Order: sequence, then C-alpha cells, then structure tokens
Amino acid sequence: MKKTAALAAAAALFLGGAASANQIESVIAVNYLTVEVVMEDPLTKEETDPFHWDAAHPIFTFSDGVEMTGAPVEQDVRGYPNTYRIPVNGLDTDIIYKISYLGQKAFTFKAYEEQEMEDRYKERYGSYF
Repeated sequence: MKKTAALAAAAALFLGGAASANQIESVIAVNYLTVEVVMEDPLTKEETDPFHWDAAHPIFTFSDGVEMTGAPVEQDVRGYPNTYRIPVNGLDTDIIYKISYLGQKAFTFKAYEEQEMEDRYKERYGSYF
C-alpha cells in the first residue's frame, strides 16, 4: 500500500511539473524565412546555442514541410520579453501553419504578402522597426 501511495505522489509531482512547462504565448511571421515567437519563459541557453542546435531534434516543429534552419535567436523587444526569431526553410502565403514547442499545443500563424507582413509587424511593435 505504501508503494502505491509513493508512486501516486511521484506521478502527481511529475504531471504537475509538466503542466508548468514553458509555452508559446504568440507567434508571427516576420518574413518568408523568419518566424517570431514570444514564450512564457526564457528558452534555455542550450536551446538558443547554435552549436547545440540539432536539425534532427528541433525544439520547434512546424506543419506543411516548414523546418527550422538554425537555433532560435533572442530578440530585445521592449514590452515583449522572451521573444525569439526562428529561421525557417521558407513560408508560402495563404497557408495556415502550425508551430509547436517540444510537442506541446500547436499555435497557428499565417504568412502574407511581404508588405502586409511588414505592416502587421509594425502594428505589433510600432513604426520604429
């Protein structure tokens, strides 16, 4: 009986920790080769280290054949902490893409014509970009 209670307690701790894992808060296509995500918490140094980046095991996965082509790069954006740019192999217009961090709930985003993407980015951060 003690074994069962100990296992149940360990499982509850494990599952409780999984629920508080880092998550994507928002995503936007910056251009056809870059996606920007805002995370709940900062990514680890290993996750952003280009020397540890592994194409076979990306931390962000995409739908429709889109793949990361490098490690996420932290951005210093006032008002948007934990913001990262992710280089990708290419986006097409008018496709609703999905992005997931470490297999968690997927977020959707869309790439638009170049001018519209630029306008949406400026709407988000202001005209100084």
